Amino acid sequence: MRVLASMVAGLLVAGAVPACAHQAPSGWDYPFYCCFDSDCSPIDAGAVREVPGGFVVTIMPGKHPMWPSERKQPLRLEIPQDQAKPSPDGHWHLCIDDSGELLCFFAPGNDS
Repeated sequence: MRVLASMVAGLLVAGAVPACAHQAPSGWDYPFYCCFDSDCSPIDAGAVREVPGGFVVTIMPGKHPMWPSERKQPLRLEIPQDQAKPSPDGHWHLCIDDSGELLCFFAPGNDS
């Protein structure tokens, strides 16, 4: 029984180690509710267009870990201003699931 408990504890610790999976390249941590593993990624400023009331984000295939080149079609998201979170490093970041659903969006200079 003690061996089983040790194995379970070891698996839990090993599963908790990849905290870096929730970390932006510049070192800040993406909120846990925004991502798991590769869901969040910085995006090019050219992928974002500010529009009245928010943003239009266009992700070309292969430009985000969750939108690989096999997708063939760009992903277009309309994101209301009130859904944008302030970006701690001054860069754009997008968190999506594998179907392209928005999880979180980080905008530089967005203090709303």
